[in-house]
Amino acid sequence: MKPSNQVPKQTRLHAYSEYGWLRGFNIIPSWGARIEQAWWDYDGGRFREEAALATQTHSNCIRLWIEFTAWMANPDRVQAAFMDAIAAIDELGMKTMPCLFNRWHDRDYDYGGTYNEDLSRNLEPKIAYVRALVAPLVDDERILIWDLCNEPGACQLDDPNAAREIYWLSLVADAVRRTGVQQPITIGTYQGALNMDMYAPLSDVLCCHPYGQTPAQQTEFLAVCAEVQHRHGKPMLSNETIPGSLDDAKRAECVRWTIPMMEEAGYGWMGWGMREGAAISTRRDRYDRNGIDGQGFHAWFTRDGKLRPGLEFLTDKPKLRAPWSKE
Repeated sequence: MKPSNQVPKQTRLHAYSEYGWLRGFNIIPSWGARIEQAWWDYDGGRFREEAALATQTHSNCIRLWIEFTAWMANPDRVQAAFMDAIAAIDELGMKTMPCLFNRWHDRDYDYGGTYNEDLSRNLEPKIAYVRALVAPLVDDERILIWDLCNEPGACQLDDPNAAREIYWLSLVADAVRRTGVQQPITIGTYQGALNMDMYAPLSDVLCCHPYGQTPAQQTEFLAVCAEVQHRHGKPMLSNETIPGSLDDAKRAECVRWTIPMMEEAGYGWMGWGMREGAAISTRRDRYDRNGIDGQGFHAWFTRDGKLRPGLEFLTDKPKLRAPWSKE
């Protein structure tokens, strides 16, 4: 397989010059300890109940994670569930940002996804998966943007996996564009310049994950993002930001100062791990290292569907509105 050299068609749907109005969450269904379980045990009613929590905070987008390993077990059934989830998000007045692959892995309680070894295997089944999911939605207004991959691992060209990873994502980007997709494409990269620069040529919209734990650190991260954006001359958004914490008060304080910074930068914000559940960092006894005091408990809503203490201000009507908003 070789990526096409053809110039992609100009996107027509949801092509914006800036994304400061972006506001939402990465949905990790509370029943899914891994990405596969989220889809193999998919329940439309439970999904609607959980996605509806985001409306309390005036969210306009949900980043919906899926993965080849979930789809391959039963393509028809999993694809039907995927389409139902998009319908559910639309019913609630939000757009969907599908994330097709995951390359972030926890050292203790992994959430699943694509591994280094997978990059050396036959890639055609993964490309068939991409075509199957994207083709029915190429001109669907419910899709805001296609996120090809969450946090590709290679951050420098001398990484032994860099060539394989870039080649694989080039194939994925090409497969998406060959469907005639009308929405933009992005890749959910880290806040580091090297990682963002490596995958910027494949994206229509750049992406950053600035997890600053202090205003000064976030300012530093956003300055790097601005340099990358200037270098590539493309808009940028953030589909992950704001570190977790076991301390509700510390988390709430961080949220308060991060959101205005993200909006002012023009990138918007999306939180990770919307509801307390089974997955790593959505439960207090299994947090990751990406958090304040090294305690990355990221959930925004409790198990009973209430905002964590201190986050009540998120119910206030935001100043920035999505381009399609009728409020």
